[in-house]
Amino acid sequence: MNLVRLLKYMQENYGEQITNHPMAGNEVAKNFKKGAKTVFETFLLGNDYRISASIGTGGWANVPWIAVHDKEVSTSVQEGVNIVYLFTNDYQGVYLSLNQGYTYVKNNYRNTKLTLEKIACFWQEHLSTLKSNNGFTIEPINLGREKSRYTNLVKGYESCNIYSKYYNISDLVETDNDLLLQDLLQMITVFKELKSHLTLEGKRGIEDTIDFIVDNGTFNELSEKTKSKKVFEIEKKRTLVLGKEETRSRNSVVKEEKAPYITKRDYAKEAMRNTEKGLQGEYLVINYERERLTKNPITKPYADKITHVAESGDGHGYDIISYDINPDASNEVIEIYIEVKTTTGNRDAPFYLSDNELNVARTKGKRYKIYRVYNYNTMPQLKIIDNLFNENLEIKPINYIVKGVNQNDKHAKNQLPKNTL
Repeated sequence: MNLVRLLKYMQENYGEQITNHPMAGNEVAKNFKKGAKTVFETFLLGNDYRISASIGTGGWANVPWIAVHDKEVSTSVQEGVNIVYLFTNDYQGVYLSLNQGYTYVKNNYRNTKLTLEKIACFWQEHLSTLKSNNGFTIEPINLGREKSRYTNLVKGYESCNIYSKYYNISDLVETDNDLLLQDLLQMITVFKELKSHLTLEGKRGIEDTIDFIVDNGTFNELSEKTKSKKVFEIEKKRTLVLGKEETRSRNSVVKEEKAPYITKRDYAKEAMRNTEKGLQGEYLVINYERERLTKNPITKPYADKITHVAESGDGHGYDIISYDINPDASNEVIEIYIEVKTTTGNRDAPFYLSDNELNVARTKGKRYKIYRVYNYNTMPQLKIIDNLFNENLEIKPINYIVKGVNQNDKHAKNQLPKNTL
């Protein structure tokens, strides 16, 4: 059985069955559920998706359906976002619908219908793969062809629609099966784009994103929110180690080890956050600092107090507030101010400082640190610059560019201009 045959089987049999026969043990019901799980070839969906079908629970459904669930997002049409084949309630047509779950909105917002419409409009306006052509549309769907079966549940399915394509089952022929599968792939493409904008993984990601949209968040804000949280989850799986030249004890023993390679697109800092992989590097440093503080009983209570100030803007002149042992009082913990500079290049690649960063470095003195994350795309390593104004660094007023100087070069000191900054 293929998808065209299954749809025609329901068109020819379902209406008569729900009118004249009980659901319990019904052969049409059994064949529908069995057929729904076999019409989609494994190679088409892979292992990331699950198929479910329903003709009702405890009684015949006015609108039977077949759903394609992304296992990471939802396993129920009442939750998350799903791709659903929804039959009209006269069983002569079917919609392929990108369809929202109903339950969370109903339980948390007063006007369910308007809220669902607002969420649908948000995605319709911003998803670039959502195109109104080849029969696909953002227009409302109409499942209520038969008035006596036009229940609130049926109306709920209509309200949950984001994007759809309608098929008149009588018009379908055997050779249309490939077209139906191509349309499904198009819908999966749109779904994947929507999924990429969820703020968190799994079911909670849908709910958090719904709250954000209903609270009038913008698409640009959602994109930044999504990047931030997802990058943080990815970077938690990576390890940042001190480079071989930099390895030393900083209140705890640091062991060098290989780290797994995970690629991720880069994100620029606001305005002057112009180093490669800036945001990812900041998260690597936060994880590194948390581990460093945890290893020392004096600094351990401060591990959860690390603050990522760059998330609220770049006017601070540093990215992270962390903590360290006061070198002048071994039992005292002090704040340190970390500016992260990340590159896919090597440890000697120059980096840029803004005028504000340089001024803050002067003000904070020894508490201001540059954490240089390098070799980001292979095995990220860390170089810590404790004193930006020492003789081994050359600072040029470009905006500013900082380059390492070869300390083994006997002419190096003579090449350096007097540091007047």
